[in-house]
Amino acid sequence: MDLDDIGEQIEKILRSESFADKNQLKRLLDILFKNMDIQAALKPDRVIKDLWPEEAKTKHSADVATEMNRLRKALELYYNAEGINDPIRIYLPKRSLPGPNGVKERRWIVAEPCNAIEVPPVPDAAPVKETPPVTDDRPVPITSQVAPTPPFPLTPSDPQQPSLHPRNRKKFWATIAAGAIGIAVFLSILALSADRRPQSGRLDGPTLTIMNAEGKELWHRNFPDGFWREYYEQGLAPRIWFGDLDGDGRTVVLLLYHPATNPRSHSTTLICYSDWGKEKWRWTPGRALPELGGDPAFYETVGFGVLKATATQPRRIVVSSRHEIYYPHQIAIVDSSGKTISEYWHSGHLDNLALADLDGDGREQIVASGISNGYRQATLIVLDPDRASGASTETARPELQLHGMGAAQERFRLLFPRSDLNKALSTYNEGQVATIDKGRIRFAVRECWLQPSCFIWYEFDRNLQLLKAEPDDQFRSAHKEFYLNTKADHPFSGVEEEEFQKVRCLAGCKTEFVPVVIP
Repeated sequence: MDLDDIGEQIEKILRSESFADKNQLKRLLDILFKNMDIQAALKPDRVIKDLWPEEAKTKHSADVATEMNRLRKALELYYNAEGINDPIRIYLPKRSLPGPNGVKERRWIVAEPCNAIEVPPVPDAAPVKETPPVTDDRPVPITSQVAPTPPFPLTPSDPQQPSLHPRNRKKFWATIAAGAIGIAVFLSILALSADRRPQSGRLDGPTLTIMNAEGKELWHRNFPDGFWREYYEQGLAPRIWFGDLDGDGRTVVLLLYHPATNPRSHSTTLICYSDWGKEKWRWTPGRALPELGGDPAFYETVGFGVLKATATQPRRIVVSSRHEIYYPHQIAIVDSSGKTISEYWHSGHLDNLALADLDGDGREQIVASGISNGYRQATLIVLDPDRASGASTETARPELQLHGMGAAQERFRLLFPRSDLNKALSTYNEGQVATIDKGRIRFAVRECWLQPSCFIWYEFDRNLQLLKAEPDDQFRSAHKEFYLNTKADHPFSGVEEEEFQKVRCLAGCKTEFVPVVIP
């Protein structure tokens, strides 16, 4: 796209009423535009220097991230009002996008023709069967069964036909009854032979199609606001669940729906459908909090799962959602009718969720990981679903404390040390998804956002005792290259590696750090 055209669009935005009182965001947008052709090399330090020239040394990457989120929101509001008919849309992607060479890269700012960012059909999806559009909540009929018409009249209504002899009338009705029973048996067998249980789904543009185990369409639903392609970039599988939720032997469909229209001005919605496609209920995450200072309570659900039933508890749904801009994060327990049972709140984003029986007692625990904003460190949290409530305690940064929810009920809450490489390149490290196998928890902490990223790998037993803490090869290479480029004599040492073993335990341990049983 021509840079002059983009410049004209930027100037129009800067002169708009939407940005009239947003001088800080104007400066940030101007900085991003001026570095648009070299944004792959643009670093947060450069943005900080241009944005806060008098306070550059006291600002951090987190401040840049906050301003980027504010600008992202302001741009969306502009395009929903004054700029609704603009030919070029300016937006700030939250994830990596394909670069000129086809390799994904993180871009600060993107300009595209407005008609180029609509949600496309899923490339690998089969075409939708041509059926009339759905205009209400009734399932789309696949086939209809019509009982065969008997070859003779059921009643002698035709006066020209001879009437039946009384002795033959009993035989006649007995024949009719036997035929009706036969038809009913036939239809029952036919219904049983056709598998009506939902097993899979696909997205075709704005349409959700649900299929059985044979891949045959059962029903579909149209969503006028489409599906946000960024939310479904890993496919539909992480956003949908099939199973018996009520214990009645019927398969329901749970769908996480996030619209493509103004996606960051809407929360994700959890929708429950019956096996025949009837909507049973909807549930929306989060709520307005005083700590948000009046900002809208929009929450994006980043993970969900269904707990196994136990002798004392039916199946329950665990939904993990983060506030779109700020730090509040909710993990909610929802029953099979869509009602919130309990909720745990955390000051930071827990982008990864797993359900697992850690101690082998037949009861699953909630394992969540991500970032603790209060400590600016990677975190791993284990919750008992029967007692998941309250808000995380933030003694390090009381200004991030969430109030009015009571003390947190956490089985474990761990913080992971930051490497010197991470401290030099970023504001925090970040916990990745945990995998659990036979009571062993394997967990990675991202220490750098280079390509490829570098990690420290941890392994714990079922009691959260540390069994392993070691950097991967990419971390060692990145560490060596970084300090060679800075001309600092700082080789990676065994002493530094031992520092990774100091995993702090804020809840669930008898000591400040988790016990280490590394041989």
